[in-house]
Amino acid sequence: MITMILGGLAGLALSAALAALITRPRRITTRALRPVPTARFYTVPAGTRWLVCHTLDCGRMTTRHLPLPDGAGWRCVDCGHTTLGVAE
Repeated sequence: MITMILGGLAGLALSAALAALITRPRRITTRALRPVPTARFYTVPAGTRWLVCHTLDCGRMTTRHLPLPDGAGWRCVDCGHTTLGVAE
């Protein structure tokens, strides 16, 4: 009988300690936190496409290409390479 009472009290103490750990406010150290960097958003011109640029300057990665004035292709924003093709 006494073991059941002690077991119940130990269980209550354990659950109270666990609840206190979960619900107590977290303490922040005295060091200042770094400011969070914000994302930069740019407007993308109409007709822009993300195409693979086949130059070593761009590393053959997908970059932004703006349409050429005559509509015969696109020009890479980063290196200036021209990709030919008809706009759909």
